[in-house]
Amino acid sequence: MPRLRSPVRTWSSAPNSRQSRFPPGERLSSFITFASHHSPPIIRPNGHRLALYLLLAAGLLLWTINLLFARPLFIDEANVARNLFDRDFAGLFVPLDHDQYAPPLYLVVTKLCGELLGYGEIPLRLPAFLGGLLAVGGIWASGRRLLSGYWALLPLALLFVNPTVLRYVGEVKPYGLDLGVAAILLALHLRPRRQKLWAWAVGGALIPWISLPGVFVLAAIGLWRLRQDIRWMLPIGGWLLSFGVLYYFVLGASVGSGYLNDFHADYFLPIPTDWNEVEQLGRILRRLLRLGFGFTVVALIWGATLMLYGALKLPTKQLWLLLPLGVAMAVSVFRVYSLIDRLMLFALPGLWLFAALSARGLYHAVRALRLPLLILTALTLGGTNIYRQFYAPGTYGDGRRLAEIALRYDDPVLHPDAVPVVDYYTRIHLRTKHLADESQITNESVRVYDVTTRRSTRQAIRRDSSGAAERGCEVVQEELFRAVVLRIRCPARNYDR
Repeated sequence: MPRLRSPVRTWSSAPNSRQSRFPPGERLSSFITFASHHSPPIIRPNGHRLALYLLLAAGLLLWTINLLFARPLFIDEANVARNLFDRDFAGLFVPLDHDQYAPPLYLVVTKLCGELLGYGEIPLRLPAFLGGLLAVGGIWASGRRLLSGYWALLPLALLFVNPTVLRYVGEVKPYGLDLGVAAILLALHLRPRRQKLWAWAVGGALIPWISLPGVFVLAAIGLWRLRQDIRWMLPIGGWLLSFGVLYYFVLGASVGSGYLNDFHADYFLPIPTDWNEVEQLGRILRRLLRLGFGFTVVALIWGATLMLYGALKLPTKQLWLLLPLGVAMAVSVFRVYSLIDRLMLFALPGLWLFAALSARGLYHAVRALRLPLLILTALTLGGTNIYRQFYAPGTYGDGRRLAEIALRYDDPVLHPDAVPVVDYYTRIHLRTKHLADESQITNESVRVYDVTTRRSTRQAIRRDSSGAAERGCEVVQEELFRAVVLRIRCPARNYDR
């Protein structure tokens, strides 16, 4: 009886004849073969499948609770909402006002949600939530290519317990969508089947207009594929052209912004030439570990151990998962991309997949470390602060309350940092406008301050408070989460003297 040949061609089926087995355009690397159908079965036992369903149910429930909580918009979200409300769709393809940047197609989708569902908190946050759902699908698809059994669940678990992810999949900013786009691109790259160049060319050309950090993932994919097939020069050229158009019409104005450069100065990767720059480099690397694995000492040790083990022991082909992060860090040296946490969410899918591969490798390589590794993994996953948000969702601003206070006074004095949220809730948010019809407070004045984490805002509060007290006025200071309200009542002037 003739021997049947496998319908799927891999490196292992023809180890000594790459050219004969793979015509140009189909010679995928051994890394793709590693992610092929030869990986062990995924979630076949009932226990694994049940664990997957429970993880998805708990994680998506947590995200949904925090979305429906509709926490107040904070200053940057309010500024994006003001741009969306004040502009037509064409106006989203030019630089934004209020020192904001977001990819034009993300803005289009978000404005469409606002036009159809109203410019409330939940509709404007739906695109970021969609990004989270894309991340779930992309990370799971990549995990089942690379891992098996319970190890395939580890990247998903790291996604759901991450407090930074929880925040940004429910925010009027593009960072949640950055995470989802990166995860989907990784999953598409890891698919073992032959993929069409034209699809990558068209889809990749759209990526910078949807997610700016997506270009780092595209760069990693392009560099890897170009090693296998010179024809990838064509889609790569299209990607570069698309990014060039975006830079010329939209992005260029923000890159040279003195305000943004000053704000992000501590988040650009230095080339250490003195001790201060060595310390800055250490802070950046520590923040990246904290972003990926958690705030606790256990989580940092666990993450650093897996990164080190993977770098030393895993096959070089698997280091590709960290290449998008490496590209971003290289670009940051030139001070054109910040490594602040929210801009680095795109690197997390590759980081988590690499960590899971390292954990699996370490577990099988050193029997004596199996129990300590499992304990550290459990402590890392259980040591974040997200679990209380099932019953007490977090908030990051006081915009709604500040607007309610401002509307009760005839002539409220707004600190510049309070203007965006008050403007949004008094002019754009429909449910807050009606408060203007309530009785006004006329026997005292009010000053409203937001973003009290800034030194300049705290200095303004002290200056205004002490100045009013020196004039003989009664000053009542109300402390909110990250805002302050000064109610000032001055004695009536006696003009008969």
